[in-house]
Amino acid sequence: MTISERLFTLMKDKQISIRELSRRTGITASTISDWNTKGTNPSSDKLIAICEALEISPFLLLTGEEDKTEYDYILSSEEIKIIERYRQMDKNLQKRLLAYISNLDKKE
Repeated sequence: MTISERLFTLMKDKQISIRELSRRTGITASTISDWNTKGTNPSSDKLIAICEALEISPFLLLTGEEDKTEYDYILSSEEIKIIERYRQMDKNLQKRLLAYISNLDKKE
């Protein structure tokens, strides 16, 4: 299976249209459509944006197999913002946030 075939299979499984993938990645819908109709593969500079939009690992897109490493997921933009904000906090605020998260776990 080619990368583009795998891409469209994943899009179908996740119920993501060409238009929606275009919106999420900034890649034009016509370019995405061309991958399907012409049987071409996305260029390497577009792979990360596609993987982020589909919330999959590049390994899965390229091979069709689940990644066997500890890095088997892609962080969403929201998760990245949380991590960046956490790193900007002073140590006391980080401790408070971790305590709050711990208390949330206990309530579930």
